[in-house]
Amino acid sequence: MAKGRMGWQAPGARQGIPFVVALLLVLLMAAPALAQRGRGRLQGQVTDPDGNPIAGVEVSAFNAEMTPNTLTTTTDDDGRWAVLGLSNDSWRFTFSKQGFIPLEIDANVSGFGRNPNMDVTLEPYEAPVGGVAVGEVEGRELFEEGEALYEQEQYEAAIGKWEEFALVNTSFYQVYVNIGNAHKELGNIAEAMVAYEKVLAQDPAESRALANLAEVLVLEGRSEEAIPLFERVIEQSPDDPAVFYNVAELYFQQRVADKAVDFYKRALQVDPSFLPAHKQMGFAYINMGEYDLAIAAFEKFLEMAPADNPDVPLVQQVLDALRSGN
Repeated sequence: MAKGRMGWQAPGARQGIPFVVALLLVLLMAAPALAQRGRGRLQGQVTDPDGNPIAGVEVSAFNAEMTPNTLTTTTDDDGRWAVLGLSNDSWRFTFSKQGFIPLEIDANVSGFGRNPNMDVTLEPYEAPVGGVAVGEVEGRELFEEGEALYEQEQYEAAIGKWEEFALVNTSFYQVYVNIGNAHKELGNIAEAMVAYEKVLAQDPAESRALANLAEVLVLEGRSEEAIPLFERVIEQSPDDPAVFYNVAELYFQQRVADKAVDFYKRALQVDPSFLPAHKQMGFAYINMGEYDLAIAAFEKFLEMAPADNPDVPLVQQVLDALRSGN
């Protein structure tokens, strides 16, 4: 966990912080997501490396805290898909179709505002020798067994299956992203870093490995080393506010509030109407003791948010407490 050297102020530690605000902030940081279906929507397109749309790809969104915890759909003839009913939280999206290497992406989703498209490319299975698709040999079965074990939170067993897959299919270095993710879930940060670095040795621009390696560096308290990696991810999607927002959320969860604010601001430079960044920036400012700036962020959120936005009551309550000093 990152230390407090970058301005983290524990809720209530600064004399004079409104009590109601401190209480709400503690609940915000500590409470799990509400186990209910939201109203968010995420959409995109799946293509092959040549840009051709792929029909029939199964797309699933998974969040263990939600009910139901998995939402699924399938791409149409143009490779397009949409998942409805997403809550305001982090979701794991999986894209899979026989003959292609499955892809997993973790993303924060707005349950009420606009979410940028998630367009992805699936790589076809290609055998190292003879041109036989991996879907026709045991490698695919090993990979899918690893996926199933991962979803069951049997991370060590999943690592074992994926390592077997890597031995059988030495050209599929992308599997080390999955191995790194499983090590991260187990708290094996050093092993996770080794796995991500194996991917980057083959493809220095692989965005999932870059983002995940940066994340584990933050978990290790090595935020300054993570910044250049995040910037390389951002270079690939400079017009996507969700990329900046996801980085900000990671810093906020690790209680590095000033870095979080920097990236919330960058998300808003790309899209000034990106509501989650306005709201979360207000809470980050509270952690920094910058109450006037928090008030301004919350006021901007309320000015732009529709009346039925589910976060409006909470933000209004915090704003009223800040204004009154209670």
